[in-house]
Amino acid sequence: MIKSHNAASKISLVAGASLLACALLTGVGHAGEAETPATVPTDATDQALDQVTITARRREEKLQDVPITVSAVSGQVLRTERLDRVADYAAKIANFAALQQNTRVSTLVVRGLGGNANSDGSEAGVGLIVDGVFFTHPGFSWLDFVDLDHIELARGPQGTLLGKNTTLGALIVTTKAPSYRPEATVNATVSSRDHYQVRGNVSGPIVGDTLAGRLTFYGDTGGGWITNKTDGRSYLDNRRWAIRGQLQFDPNPSFTDRLIVEHYDSKEYNNYYPPVGDPLTYVNGAVRYGWARRVLAAVGYTPSYDVKDANLDTQQRLISKTDGVSNLADLKLGAYTLTSISAWRRLYYRPNNDSDYTPYPIFRAGYDVDVDQFSQELRLASPTGGKIDWQAGVYLLKQEVRSNYRVELFSKASAFFLSPLLPSAILNGVETDQIGAADTKSAAVFGQGAWRLNDRVSVTAGLRYTHETREASNTVFSFGGAPLTGALALYTAYRTAVTGAPYTVRAKKKDGSVSWLINPSYRISDDVLAYASASYGEKSGAANLGAKLGDSIIIAPEKSTDYELGIKTTLAGGRATLNANLYNNTIDGYQATLSDPTSTNGRSYLANVGKVRLRGVEVEGAAQLSDHLNLSFSTAWGEAIYVSYKNAPPPAEYSYAGAPVSADLSGKSAPFAPNWTGNVSARWEQPLASGLSLFAYVNETWRSRTYLHPLSSFGRQEGYALTNVGIGLRGRGERWSVTAWSKNLFDKNYALAFSAATTVTPYAAILGDPRTVGLTLAAKPF
Repeated sequence: MIKSHNAASKISLVAGASLLACALLTGVGHAGEAETPATVPTDATDQALDQVTITARRREEKLQDVPITVSAVSGQVLRTERLDRVADYAAKIANFAALQQNTRVSTLVVRGLGGNANSDGSEAGVGLIVDGVFFTHPGFSWLDFVDLDHIELARGPQGTLLGKNTTLGALIVTTKAPSYRPEATVNATVSSRDHYQVRGNVSGPIVGDTLAGRLTFYGDTGGGWITNKTDGRSYLDNRRWAIRGQLQFDPNPSFTDRLIVEHYDSKEYNNYYPPVGDPLTYVNGAVRYGWARRVLAAVGYTPSYDVKDANLDTQQRLISKTDGVSNLADLKLGAYTLTSISAWRRLYYRPNNDSDYTPYPIFRAGYDVDVDQFSQELRLASPTGGKIDWQAGVYLLKQEVRSNYRVELFSKASAFFLSPLLPSAILNGVETDQIGAADTKSAAVFGQGAWRLNDRVSVTAGLRYTHETREASNTVFSFGGAPLTGALALYTAYRTAVTGAPYTVRAKKKDGSVSWLINPSYRISDDVLAYASASYGEKSGAANLGAKLGDSIIIAPEKSTDYELGIKTTLAGGRATLNANLYNNTIDGYQATLSDPTSTNGRSYLANVGKVRLRGVEVEGAAQLSDHLNLSFSTAWGEAIYVSYKNAPPPAEYSYAGAPVSADLSGKSAPFAPNWTGNVSARWEQPLASGLSLFAYVNETWRSRTYLHPLSSFGRQEGYALTNVGIGLRGRGERWSVTAWSKNLFDKNYALAFSAATTVTPYAAILGDPRTVGLTLAAKPF
């Protein structure tokens, strides 16, 4: 268990602050008669909240005018508060989390679900859309996005407008487009543990007012905070860079084209997962011969469960690369707009994991992953402002995924997997490969329209039909090692018992699905908008690239039905907003990555886990309390419950001889789904003489208790709160600034997630970052 001391008191303090924020928001003053839509606050210090345009419905709209459950944060706020990674967005958006350990162990989570980190054959339940392009593989959420205009989180099933269909929501990231006005920014950061970062961009005209360009770069190095005893290397470090180039072509007022080319690259020790426990006995009292007993018997090693006590011998850097090209074109056809989004993405990932968690040569394992996707979207949009406005289009996707789970066995493997009494030659030098392939072709037609019955009542409805063809295969074989001839021939069966016999499973399946949305809204007054929605989304059966002989390699579809009821209010003439919504979302056939507790090689697989119900309430608000002080908050209470899940794999300590092969988790909470999440932020700015201004911010984020498995005492994370602060000085027009800042100010120890134990691996944690203190210098040369 990872403990965070004083978490309860911190949560109580922040909860009280949130209640105070509600009181302030509702008491600032009575709403004015004129409509002043408010959206996401930026750092400006006027009396009204600044407005950020969002595009969750593929049109430019103000947040308070959109009758759906969506949150947004401006790029200026993200930069000022050093919210650099997707996981940092939780500091501004409740009921959201992101796991970004590395390219493969990455996922987005909304309302406690999303999942499928470690699964290469399944799309994410929470979609990632960057500059209009849907990223299919969960690993793409590993990327750090820079030079942002804003981000949005749309909750609930998506698909009647947003590219690929999803079942839980979509994170929408919008970067800054090229500008015809010359501009440049650069910032440099130095922080704890020799961590250095530089970010910059330059934009301006290339050919008059017809062609503009933008070039963005960032580099990030250092920051490792776990020292490996064996070789002194720093784990959980940063060593990444990216470059993005853009061209915007505007030959006439009726046509615009935006070309984006980008590359992301990292070589990091970000695959360190410290052991946090391994059951020595089963729950019935019988002795369990698991990882801890195996390493003691094989090499005389007594494990440490101190998360900072790294002691590995074969750990290497993970290599991750992503390339992309996209083209966004808009053509005006009279009052209508035809939009084309063409995109290609590639992901490359090569790990070298020391999977035995010891300083001895036992085994190394990891998934080599290659993803190649091409998508094309065409969308026609009607003019806005009339009785009915609508959008309709087609979406095409082709994706190829290749995944190779490589297990390399070394000189102590025979002693570990079999017996210290057997010859090392049985397994030494043997490699087992599990090569999975998943090819997907998807085609969809979609449409959505809004009918304004009168000035106050509007009904939005959407429909989508998707047809997909998925082919999948899984091939397992072994090679290498000494020939088992002569005296060693007696041990052939021992080798096969560890590596398994070679096999291939394959399948092809076609699916058709319908997604729909009904979304009425009623404007109670100019400043109060009430809405409701009912929606259904589905994603086709995923490829189980860990399938064994007899397993289904293409599992059943995941189906989501969601009901929402919400209200959006603008207060005090635009100086404050307060929004709230209720949700009830049922997912049938939820697709999740599971660990096989009886596996001899750390195998995981993809399966349907029955029915899950999500329900809760989300509240967020902001207020410009004065010319100098801005307050914002978001909080959520919810539950993610297995309504029906009778065939769950039991935790390792329940897998004794004669025990049931499955566990009934019906009525239990899903893993890593806290009941409470939230955040509260205050930003202050005070003008000084000579155009200078002093600014500061504080942000508090909290999550209640979570766990890996409801039946296990391992893998539990107590509730915790994280505090980020900063103070700085700006020059006139923000031409320069200097900021001193800290993340996780009180140095809380916490885990983001846990992995389950098997017969050859322990329970292990994915750690959150410790306290970081830094200094950032920023400048705008022009």
